[in-house]
Amino acid sequence: MSFFYFVEILNHNGDVQTRYKFTELPISLGRSYRNDIILDDHHVAAEHALIEMGESGMLTLRDLGSQNGIKIKGKRHSQLHINGDTVVHLGQTQIRVRDSDYAVSAEVSVSTHQHWQGWPLLAVSILILCALSLSEAWINDINENKASDYIMGIFPWLISGAVWAGIWALANRVFGGTANFNRHLFTLCCGLLAAQISEIIYTILGFSFSWEAPLLYKVHIAIAIATTTIYYHLRLINTRRRKLIKILCISAALTISGLRLLNNYQTTNKVADELYMSEILPPAMRVSPNHSLAEFDQSIQDLKTEIDAERDKALKEKAEKKSSQKP
Repeated sequence: MSFFYFVEILNHNGDVQTRYKFTELPISLGRSYRNDIILDDHHVAAEHALIEMGESGMLTLRDLGSQNGIKIKGKRHSQLHINGDTVVHLGQTQIRVRDSDYAVSAEVSVSTHQHWQGWPLLAVSILILCALSLSEAWINDINENKASDYIMGIFPWLISGAVWAGIWALANRVFGGTANFNRHLFTLCCGLLAAQISEIIYTILGFSFSWEAPLLYKVHIAIAIATTTIYYHLRLINTRRRKLIKILCISAALTISGLRLLNNYQTTNKVADELYMSEILPPAMRVSPNHSLAEFDQSIQDLKTEIDAERDKALKEKAEKKSSQKP
């Protein structure tokens, strides 16, 4: 037999926001100050519902004639039996009732090191942003800039990273209860680092080994990295709906990539993002054998033949259209 009853107010993620403990029933809920639990929700009536013990010995939640009633998954009930896993909506407030006999789930092993979520994680994130800023400035430096120019270039990266992580931290605070600013900043840094490393890899593959496919479709790699980064941001906010978030992110990535391929085909009659490899590295990094001049001439002739065929086709279609328009 239960000696205590716990009424839990849940947030949007289903996590406990507030917990009330009672030793006896019934328990009244509503916006009035006469209730045992006062709900600060304008969609809740003054005396909205009552938790009591039913005739069958089960906990019962009864509507007291409110306008919005009590709902489970959008379906309204005037009275229903509830157990420890039943989540009920009173207005826009989610509640759950459990007694002291409720069997909790098994203990879960700690998968993250808590000491890494504080200053060390923030320091690592700042170091990654600084390294990315300096590497980009060094690669694009053609004017032999001073050291101060490199240092000043770090600040836009840090400010942009802080703004991005701050927006996600605010959303995390509103919908998840905690900000997790350091982890959101680290997630962003991992995404940027992955994008930078992948660009270096497919540039080397394209130039050194003549494998141009990753370079010609690099936008899709960037889309995959961006949606993966957003997935981990969303997973920090809502830990209970990882499968749904994963499906949404994969669907978004496939949709954006598909639209990009379609736009490329409509614009250039090719699905690749670039018509040729634009990244050039030092000749010493070339591994694949170079093509002969004869092969180059042959490729030009093939291209000329293809262009001539396309032009003849266009002229023929234009002539046919003109003849069909004559009275």
